[in-house]
Amino acid sequence: MSTAFSKKMQGVATKLLTKYGSTVSLVSAGSKVWNPTLGEYEWQPDTTLPLKAVPVPINIALVNGTTIQAGDMMVKADYSVMPKMEDKVDFNGSRWSIVGLERKQVNDDVVAWFIQVRK
Repeated sequence: MSTAFSKKMQGVATKLLTKYGSTVSLVSAGSKVWNPTLGEYEWQPDTTLPLKAVPVPINIALVNGTTIQAGDMMVKADYSVMPKMEDKVDFNGSRWSIVGLERKQVNDDVVAWFIQVRK
């Protein structure tokens, strides 16, 4: 159930991520589309979306060697873009793979995404 409070929390999260965030992009792979002229499938170009986000290192005490590995980062992003596991995240001149997604929500509204990424 969406409430005025949850909408306000979305705004607060977005404002903080915009103020303290850095340049982060979410890259969605292009899809296969049938080209009737060539008679074959073609790959569409990747879609790059800017994120209001803050990449932070994961606490070393949480590293367990399987689900969380040394060098993993957590990208804390606003609710405006819905990431998928097959997407990539670009920041600091590197492309990172998404290995975990956690939705932070108030009531039924997503306030932020915590995206675990790995090189």
